[in-house]
Amino acid sequence: MTAPAPAAGRRILVIEDEESMRHALGKALARAGWSVEAAPTGREGVERLRTTRYDVVLSDVRLPDLSGLDVVALVTETSPGTPVVVMTAFGTVETALVAMKRGARDFVTKPFDMPVLLQILERAVGAPAPTGDARLRIEVERRFAPQEFARVETELRRAPADEPPAAPAEPGEAALPRAGDDPLELRDAQRRFEIRYVEDLLARTGGNVAAAARLAGISRPNLHKKLKVLGVDPAKFKRAHRRGRSAGT
Repeated sequence: MTAPAPAAGRRILVIEDEESMRHALGKALARAGWSVEAAPTGREGVERLRTTRYDVVLSDVRLPDLSGLDVVALVTETSPGTPVVVMTAFGTVETALVAMKRGARDFVTKPFDMPVLLQILERAVGAPAPTGDARLRIEVERRFAPQEFARVETELRRAPADEPPAAPAEPGEAALPRAGDDPLELRDAQRRFEIRYVEDLLARTGGNVAAAARLAGISRPNLHKKLKVLGVDPAKFKRAHRRGRSAGT
């Protein structure tokens, strides 16, 4: 199985702490036509992303400082149009699925064949950028479990004050909050995001809180608590579901 070489000049950032793997990936990707840059740590990779645009990021999950999961979340926050593919060891697919939930475009399991990796990278680059709603859901995942994103928040606060502004949102999309926004505006934005997110979950599950909690990856009691805080009533989604079902029968 072979994969077509990408167009000349396409840039990839490889974040891998093992020197031998980093070297091997760099050579193989360069032979396939990629313009390759490599970083041995998550933090160095994030620093490069602040100053350089890449067509795709390929990151190991296990890194000595920031994890690959943190890298995914940071790229999702600061450069949502840049796809991230994560590399994970065999038997840890669950970790890769967490990365996908945080915004990774795809994953590959070690050991892997280069033709397979090249196809995954091409697919990631060719896929449409996340829509406003998809980015919103990814952002709210962070807000539901802030303790899991402590290092991400720390890195966002480390961003230089003169960092270039984010690209404007596409027409019809609400801009996501960024580090440094006014705290009151940020809290209000978070609340609106969370309301939209849980309402979407309840609409998709017909008001079934247990099913909505499973989709969100949180416990049912936690979602009940969140609904109460946000003032969202699941009963109205149950009534809407029943009306829709009655209309269809």
